[in-house]
Amino acid sequence: MILKKGFYFVRHGQTDHNKGILTDDHEDISLNETGIEQARNIEPIIAGLPVQSVCFSPLKRAIETKEIITKRLSATHFEIPNLTECNGDVWSMMTEIGEQAFISEEKAIQIFMQKTLQGINEALAMPGPVLIVAHGGIHWAMCCLMGINDDWFIDNCVPLQYSIADDGKWTAVPLS
Repeated sequence: MILKKGFYFVRHGQTDHNKGILTDDHEDISLNETGIEQARNIEPIIAGLPVQSVCFSPLKRAIETKEIITKRLSATHFEIPNLTECNGDVWSMMTEIGEQAFISEEKAIQIFMQKTLQGINEALAMPGPVLIVAHGGIHWAMCCLMGINDDWFIDNCVPLQYSIADDGKWTAVPLS
């Protein structure tokens, strides 16, 4: 289970792969100009958050987004390898089976879900509030693990606040 501790989440800014310019697997690519601008646009929102720890994927697009959006924060930064994006095959399988990804018997999905759980819990073990900067696949798996079934897709550079409601269920609210 994911630690019951509120946090903030941002998916990295746009890349040429997100835009459809690149069609090969997108292991470690940089932000494009739109992605840089997206990150700059949310920086004032992030600057106003009471973040103490910033946890991020080691992939370039997440690091570049993190550097732009946290430039005015005086938080400690932690690179977490378990927040790395899944590959295209796992992404395709997860999106095909939807909420069943959590209980899938497909080994690659099980491995990715476990890695995501470990990465999120590692981040949430840091002094909070925590900001996590990662990927769409991480967000998808995280929402599945949290029982958030209504909207797993997250666009680039949309800051979200996750909290636990009075009934013990996770909620996600976009910040603006």
